[in-house]
Formats: sequence, structure tokens, C-alpha cells
Amino acid sequence: MRHTDDGPTAPAAALEDLVRERLAERVGPDLARGIAREDKFSELGIDSLDIVTVLAALERECAVERIADGELWDIADSVGALVRHLSAHGRLPGEAR
Repeated sequence: MRHTDDGPTAPAAALEDLVRERLAERVGPDLARGIAREDKFSELGIDSLDIVTVLAALERECAVERIADGELWDIADSVGALVRHLSAHGRLPGEAR
């Protein structure tokens, strides 16, 4: 596991799988699997309600503080952005702090 000055970070590959699983619940598995890491959700027709729903589940599962609405598209605009945020601020479900 990687570490930062703030403590351990969750493995990016496992977090990416989790992000794609939660995204698949909203937009379907084909789209969720086919999105490149840095494809912008807004350009793919994925709306803010989808992202808020996905993000709420990920925040609970990864023990991340709630992201303010004004920061939504800065932090959660792509699979890669979500993975980076969760990796820096959260943990995988079941992983000890």
C-alpha cells in the first residue's frame, strides 16, 4: 500500500474497480466499462444526479468526507479524478485505517 504524509492510501486499481461498479449501477455496465479513465462524465451524457448518487455510495464505502456540491465537477468529473480523490482521502471497504 502506498503512503502519503496524511497516512495510507488505497490501491488505485481496486478503487477504480469500485468506482466502475458504482457507476455501472447508474449508467449500465457497458458504458461504465468503456469509459477511459480521463473521459469527462459531462461529455458522455452522465449527469450530475448520476454522479451525486455514485459519489454518495463511494463516500460511505470509502469513509470519505462528503464533497461540497460546488466541488462536484472538480473532484468527480472522470473515473480517474474519482480514483485520485478516493485514493488520497479514503480507504477500500473493509480496509483498516
